[in-house]
Amino acid sequence: MISKLFEKRETTVTVEENKNEESSYSNVEAAMLKAFGIDAKGYADESALKEATYFTCIKILAESVAKIPCYLTQETAEGDERAESEPLYEKVALRPNPYMTAIDFWKAIEVNRHHTGHGCALIERNHRDEVLNLWPIRLHRLIIDDAGLCKSKMVNPVMVEFSSVGSNDMEYCRYEDILHLKSFTQDGLNAKPNRYMVKSVVNTGLKSQKYLNELYGSGLTNKAVVQLTSDMREEKNLKKMQQKFERIFSSSGRIFTVPAGYTISPLNISLSDAQFEQVRRMTISQIASSFGIKMYQLNDLKDTNNNSLEQQQLSFLVDTLLILFEGNEQELNWKLLSPEQRRKGLKFRFNTNVMLRTTAEAQANILTKYVSAGIYTPNEARRMTQYKAKPGADELIVNSGVLKINDIGKEDDKKNGNT
Repeated sequence: MISKLFEKRETTVTVEENKNEESSYSNVEAAMLKAFGIDAKGYADESALKEATYFTCIKILAESVAKIPCYLTQETAEGDERAESEPLYEKVALRPNPYMTAIDFWKAIEVNRHHTGHGCALIERNHRDEVLNLWPIRLHRLIIDDAGLCKSKMVNPVMVEFSSVGSNDMEYCRYEDILHLKSFTQDGLNAKPNRYMVKSVVNTGLKSQKYLNELYGSGLTNKAVVQLTSDMREEKNLKKMQQKFERIFSSSGRIFTVPAGYTISPLNISLSDAQFEQVRRMTISQIASSFGIKMYQLNDLKDTNNNSLEQQQLSFLVDTLLILFEGNEQELNWKLLSPEQRRKGLKFRFNTNVMLRTTAEAQANILTKYVSAGIYTPNEARRMTQYKAKPGADELIVNSGVLKINDIGKEDDKKNGNT
């Protein structure tokens, strides 16, 4: 009843859903779907993931976000420190719910974000409004209550229609009870996945992949034409002759024994003549650029050397991932923390330093400079290299030969008895 009530009186924002090309819909079902604006034979959810480049890009983004730990931190006068005593600390950093690690949780959220446009998690709270668990969900609709049916302080509160993991049953909750991470959005609320925006490019990749599969399946042999010396024009007779060749004169569809009066002519269009490699590489590049993925991450090292690789890795962090981390942090801080907790200086932060790890030699050089410049204490540097702290190594140290400009000459004056 509640779904019908909301459908009639509220503005709804429907998540884009397109069915699989190979789905078995009857003509009546297809017509009904078309009436509701859904193309039953159009671009497909599942077939898109079968495109190698598209799948790889989503996998790279999901794993890149998931491998960066997210901690609840506390602002102090000495700087930010981890708030390990807070109940939410382990909930986000270690186990969002009893069945998922933090890595599994963020991978699921990011895959849904980039594949469906919406990465969502239901916030389960107890009667004291404390967060108990975070559950990945599949968003179906956002229902904007402009009829005033929901009691809320918001001008137009938003209801969410979703389904839980492993269930097709529709459930409803308030918008403030979900974490909502969006892909490409034009209105700040509804979002569209990349595959929707670059639909034709992904379809081209699927077709090229299908062509290669069929070519390898036929033993790298293309189709052939059978030329007759007789004048046979009736379609029925031509089909009989084609079936006869396939049944009698061919061996596994590859070797033909041609009787007298017939000539076999291959229909060969080579991959080089069709510029298959160039077209395929352009398709891969277009899909990768829509996700912000660098070509070296797709094993294309044609324009990459050792000097540019480090810069591309840094560019991937700055240009692609930082906006995802910042958006995730803002959503976590707003939905999981109370105004009082935020005023106390609690906030969630992704530790992006994990991505900046380098070789042992470069790391030693960097840490040595930080310690000698008085930025890190020796124990802080030891912790970064997974070594235990040492007594007396918690104070900052500097080179004794370094002085402030205003202090130059003061030591000589003290030695000479001048003040």
